[in-house]
Amino acid sequence: MTVETKEMEKEERVKYRLIRRRTGEKMLESVQKIPHVSHFDECDMTELKALRNELKPEAEKRGIKLTFLPFVMKALIATFEEHPSLNAVLDEEAQEIVHKKYYNLGVAVAAEQGLYVPVVKHAETKDIWTLASEIVELAEKVRANKIQLPDIQGGSFTITNIGPIGGLFATPIILPPQTGILGLMKMREMPVVRDGEIVVRTIMNIVLSFDHRVLDGAEAATFVTKLIKRLEDPRSLI
Repeated sequence: MTVETKEMEKEERVKYRLIRRRTGEKMLESVQKIPHVSHFDECDMTELKALRNELKPEAEKRGIKLTFLPFVMKALIATFEEHPSLNAVLDEEAQEIVHKKYYNLGVAVAAEQGLYVPVVKHAETKDIWTLASEIVELAEKVRANKIQLPDIQGGSFTITNIGPIGGLFATPIILPPQTGILGLMKMREMPVVRDGEIVVRTIMNIVLSFDHRVLDGAEAATFVTKLIKRLEDPRSLI
């Protein structure tokens, strides 16, 4: 028996399942066609964390699991209105950038059968409670393998929340034909300087990957700066 044969006996072959294969094909298309740029920054989530804790009793009364994502969605929508290139698609055939005036926000959900991105349709028409409820409902449908094709179609922008798993930095891949994707990283308690004094705050890194054909780094940086400003003033979002 050769060394190669012995090594093959210690290998396990796993079926390249349909969902994993389709995801892989879409990601390959993305990196081959879209010139990705990733912009990193950090956001002070202390006030948002406090507001979420304040609203938890009301959420429990409503039977809703309140995460940070509804607030992120509200902040994104307000910032999209000032920077429509992030909620857009590039129509290469017509040579036009199509700014979408509706906000269908996808949320990446990992499940045993693969990665899905269910979409909260017309998020601009929904309040914090409705967004929270719909996000949880869609995630549960994914994990129960009950998600339907319409649930994952029509997204105009995607959020990937990596933080609960862990990790401080990542470079998310854009979901074509969208222009951008926002990555939320792990929250952590950190000493920072505020008004000349060292205090402990809850800090989260965020990353925006964007299509450099549609917008430049200056606009992306401005977008992220405005987004952070809104997340750091969370009461303006409700």
